[in-house]
Amino acid sequence: MVVSLVIISGGLHPHGYFGLGFLAFVEPILKVPQRRMKRSGSMPKVWGLVGHCSDEEVARAVTLHYRTLSPKYRAAEKVAQTILDEFRRDQPMEVKYADIMFRVKAMKVPYSGLDVADLAAQYLHEKGIKVWR
Repeated sequence: MVVSLVIISGGLHPHGYFGLGFLAFVEPILKVPQRRMKRSGSMPKVWGLVGHCSDEEVARAVTLHYRTLSPKYRAAEKVAQTILDEFRRDQPMEVKYADIMFRVKAMKVPYSGLDVADLAAQYLHEKGIKVWR
């Protein structure tokens, strides 16, 4: 498996992105716009292998970058991972939405339970788990 994209925040090193710009097989593909106004730092860049990056991979990388910036998404990811850790091989790969809500309330997530449960359900669906609503 070849990793085709890397997102690196700007401003990591005064002489460039730890030398990525000097590598012949990696090129900057896109500057990711900031969601909120920031006063310092440059925009993050999507870096990819020369000639091997599709538009879908770039879009997936930008989406993942925005998701990981969100504290709600990180909380939902923790909830989903605890659910995934409890699955056994002999169990069907499905979960009820009520079980996700129960887990969110049990973990005392500081955000709206419905928002976090929706994000966790989406995450589980992307991992191949059937979510019954």
